[in-house]
Amino acid sequence: MKKFLQGNATILLFLLSTIVVLTISIYTSVMMNTISEFLTDDLEERLLATSRLAAVQVSAAELEQLQTPEDMETPLFNELRNRLVEFAAESRVIYVYYLRLTGDEGMTQFIIDNDLTEDTVNLATEPIPAEDAPARAFRGTATASELKNYSVGFDGLLSAFAPVFDDLGNVTAIVGVDISDEQILSIRDYTQWSIIILIVSMILVIVSGCVTLGHYRRNAAKAQEASRAKSDFLANMSHEIRTPMNAIIGMTNIAMLTSDPQKKEDSLTKISEASTHLLNVINDILDMSKIEANKFELSSVVFSLENVLDKAENIIRFRTEEKRQYFNVSYDDQIPPSLIGDDQRLLQVIMNLLSNAVKFTPEQGTINLRAKLLKEENNLCAIRVEVEDTGIGITDEQKSRLFTSFEQAESGTSRKFGGTGLGLAISKHIVEAMNGEIQVVSEFNKGSTFSFVIKVKRSQRTEPKTCQRPPQSRENMQGEFAGHRILLAEDIEINTEIVRAILEPTGLEIDSAVNGLEAVRLFTAEPETYAMIFMDIQMPEMDGYEAARRIRALAIPHAKTIPIIAMTANVFQEDIQRALNAGMNSHLGKPLDLEEVLRILTEYIQTA
Repeated sequence: MKKFLQGNATILLFLLSTIVVLTISIYTSVMMNTISEFLTDDLEERLLATSRLAAVQVSAAELEQLQTPEDMETPLFNELRNRLVEFAAESRVIYVYYLRLTGDEGMTQFIIDNDLTEDTVNLATEPIPAEDAPARAFRGTATASELKNYSVGFDGLLSAFAPVFDDLGNVTAIVGVDISDEQILSIRDYTQWSIIILIVSMILVIVSGCVTLGHYRRNAAKAQEASRAKSDFLANMSHEIRTPMNAIIGMTNIAMLTSDPQKKEDSLTKISEASTHLLNVINDILDMSKIEANKFELSSVVFSLENVLDKAENIIRFRTEEKRQYFNVSYDDQIPPSLIGDDQRLLQVIMNLLSNAVKFTPEQGTINLRAKLLKEENNLCAIRVEVEDTGIGITDEQKSRLFTSFEQAESGTSRKFGGTGLGLAISKHIVEAMNGEIQVVSEFNKGSTFSFVIKVKRSQRTEPKTCQRPPQSRENMQGEFAGHRILLAEDIEINTEIVRAILEPTGLEIDSAVNGLEAVRLFTAEPETYAMIFMDIQMPEMDGYEAARRIRALAIPHAKTIPIIAMTANVFQEDIQRALNAGMNSHLGKPLDLEEVLRILTEYIQTA
């Protein structure tokens, strides 16, 4: 029995849902019909009773004091208006208003109502003819209009009118109350169609259930395939993570055991390469997790596409020279010098395509990087970037899986060439977020051309072409910051040791704080001592965000201008924005990039 229930759980759930839906439909139909009859019968009496109550809320004497539009400026007018607002709320009516007869036969003048909007009616409103129901009220009889018997311009409002008597028993004015009868009419209409709706709903439930079961059976195979792909991906990730970790641990042991300086240096070089590879794997996984959680966002800055291509060329050139490949770059001069978009994510896409081209192209092969302006309309530029190689190529069957998350062109690719299988899926998402598309043209064993088109706006601000300088290093920064002191807020001792070690040749003096509270205390004690603050985010007692806010709030001039740089492993876009919102100037992600640290120091300490 248990096995039967498990194997047919979906069908049983469908049958149960059908029974529940039908039961609710029948019960709802009966209840709505009953409610409709009750509301219709009771409606007229409720309206008449409410109009009679409204007739005693304002006396004839008070109304007599309101004769001209100027009388609306008196305290009495505001007092009566507030009285009507409270009455309408307590009585659950939409409008309450008073009218009197004018000197013209059959014409009535609005006096006051409870409406506080611009559509209000009052002594400044033009007189209107007295319709049937108001006319009877002026003759001394409370009366209500019938369903759908609306006043001109007041469709959907059901009204009742009652006379207002003076001390002598004369009718000096009338009061009207309005409620909406849309719900009552819709309920009545619904009951007339309930049988039809019930039959249609039964058919829809059965049909949709059958369709759902069909989809369930068809998607079961796809779900199993996706599960297999993720299992393969996890196995691949285990390989991709453990391989550099094995190199890091193994080379560390070798470096510790050997006394040969050359062997130590070789081990440290390989540790650095393995660490970089491991960081790239982690970044791919984080990017994909943000994409799947719908938290992947692009920034918007002014950038030069030529600078982006130059940077990509500088990064990839070393690898192409290692494999003795021919690498060419072609740039269309018609592309505007300044564009608006996310240059870092664009660089990520280009580097993904170039890395794959280098990886899958043999020695002596050729790789071409091209950028071309397709068209420009209303400052919106369509730009095509393509990477062409003479590599191993891709079959038509492999193309269908190429941009799928957690998959590569074939299962043996990761074992032969390495890689997570996420780069192209991430690139596709980035390009589509830029209102573009990515595609591939390839012939097996003859090479591939990956291309994408993005749509970005032209910027009116001119971005100069950057001069590609050699990376800054500790060697060419010897003593560069001698005489300057910075404050480092970091609760992890080894992280503090790393920062001190990599910055030691620069001549910087570094004071350390183990949490945000101590950082605020040290800065407050000697604010002019420090040229910059490196601030970790997750610290005990007080985190980096709060510490930055407190420093900025100090009544010390230097507290408003000192550069505060977030130095943290929180590297998502929302983390960077949160740091900026807390008053920090910039953001450095962990693990630290020495070149980026030196760039930040050069920029902000010179500025300071």
